Amino acid sequence: MDRPCRTVLMVGTDLAGMGGIRTVVEGYIQAGLFDAVDITYVTTHRPGSHWTKLVAAVTGWVGVAVRLATLDAPLVHVHLSSRASFWRKSVVCRLARLARRPYLLHVHGSEFAEFYEECSPRQRRVVTRVLARAALVLALSEAWRATLQDISPQARFDVLMNAVPLPAPDEAGRRGKPQPTLLFLGEIARHKGVLELARAFSQVTREFPGLRLVYGGTGSALQEVRDLTAKLELGDRVEFTGWLEAQRKRAQYSQATIFVLPSYVEGMPMALLEAMSWGLPTIATAVGGVPEMITHEVNGLLIPPGDTAALAAAIGRLMDDPQLRQRLGEAARATVAERFSLDIAVRRLLQIYRGFGIEPHGAQGEVCLDATAGRK
Repeated sequence: MDRPCRTVLMVGTDLAGMGGIRTVVEGYIQAGLFDAVDITYVTTHRPGSHWTKLVAAVTGWVGVAVRLATLDAPLVHVHLSSRASFWRKSVVCRLARLARRPYLLHVHGSEFAEFYEECSPRQRRVVTRVLARAALVLALSEAWRATLQDISPQARFDVLMNAVPLPAPDEAGRRGKPQPTLLFLGEIARHKGVLELARAFSQVTREFPGLRLVYGGTGSALQEVRDLTAKLELGDRVEFTGWLEAQRKRAQYSQATIFVLPSYVEGMPMALLEAMSWGLPTIATAVGGVPEMITHEVNGLLIPPGDTAALAAAIGRLMDDPQLRQRLGEAARATVAERFSLDIAVRRLLQIYRGFGIEPHGAQGEVCLDATAGRK
């Protein structure tokens, strides 16, 4: 870095698309981060065909190069996950180094460790080097920091947990469907435990004949789950909504009885945080950063990944005990308010930016600076 930073060049996915990175950035915008700091956002990925993705990547790289040459001493804040996302963003990191500007890696992908294991020895060296050369690598949880540090011990790490807005109490308190509903939101992929969820649901349907299951999202295992639910003769008790834009997603949260996320791997899942913010009782697996969000029996229930019997038992327990559902849901919402609010996340990110010389400005900046005065 040849001089202190004054602006931020943020690089990520299309904000009109899908996924956790989009949700995180949209939250920052909603909370006023882009008003407090001069931020230019460049897209390097759009969902669609291979050609659409290639055009978006090349256009984004050109946009990054131009802004590195024209912005006032930018800090490059790179949002990435794994696999193709990492390789796209590695080009951005290279451009930043050529321009002698620092880059900050914000690692979101829950499968980053698996991606690293799949890499060839040469590719692993590249991954390690990209992390090590970052001015700072942001992990979503302490557990995730430890995982990334095993990959690149020389890298400098910090933790910035995900955050979500809190729905108004009257909105969060509504449950529009009289019919009890289990809700899953996220990528419909095997590593999310979606097959185990269908099997567990099948086990509890006799005891709770009115219970429904909603899968919200898209993914590689969608047809496999559809086939399994047909084989299990679950019929119209299972609903597949496809990808949910904001309004439809809020409707699902407001109508659900229990939120379920039985993943094998996670970073800090946004869908789980959102469900907690709505005061939903949650069942999740003790993987990744989830135990830093959910304390078993306090604000949710934790089960081992891949344990269909434990998942079915947890569903049955919550369905049998309305008071337990209420207690866990209220505690979950309080947890989000105390530790995972957007206000807290933006204050923390402004602290990080200040470490690179970027001072917030305007009314939003004054509020954030007052809130963080005296804190490390």
